[in-house]
Amino acid sequence: MPATTWSAPSSPEQNDASLTTSSFVTATLTDISPSACLIPGGTLQSGTRIRLHATGNYTATTTASALKWGFYLSQSGTAISATTSAILAETASTAAVVATAWPFILDYSGVVNEIAVAVNATTGKVTGQGWSLLPASLTTFTGPVPMPQTAAARTVTQTSTITGLNTLTNLIAQLGITVATNTGFSNVVVDELTCELIG
Repeated sequence: MPATTWSAPSSPEQNDASLTTSSFVTATLTDISPSACLIPGGTLQSGTRIRLHATGNYTATTTASALKWGFYLSQSGTAISATTSAILAETASTAAVVATAWPFILDYSGVVNEIAVAVNATTGKVTGQGWSLLPASLTTFTGPVPMPQTAAARTVTQTSTITGLNTLTNLIAQLGITVATNTGFSNVVVDELTCELIG
């Protein structure tokens, strides 16, 4: 007989309002999550599935910017970081286009293969993949395009520096963007970031 499973948002703090971000540091990963998607410590177990979904739009006045979008897990209380956050999935770096409120959609689905067995252990592991629909115009998308961009990147393992997979601690699922050159990239508006856990 199949087991009884559950499906729910990771926390009640799912966003209820859009967030506009209009300040970016060149080539630095920026958290653009409209609110914290908290995953309480101990919630993730081997076999737990993680589904992430994000929608929004961006505005740019030139094509000078290159953009990389992604989903990340970080320890609660720490900033999103390309070195300490677990990179669940990132798009390739793509050139921004001259656009006003052009839409994007990102989706990811992963499964927890292994959990942390001690606070400083390096055993947490997640395998998954997703896709991006990035705008070609106000009414059309480019894609879907798979993310991450390599087969090896589909499996993310906790290390001594990647603390975003320490499943014994509170984690935050985040949406991030890296703007290679912020000239002419006006803003990004995120209408939804949902983290759903399936046990």
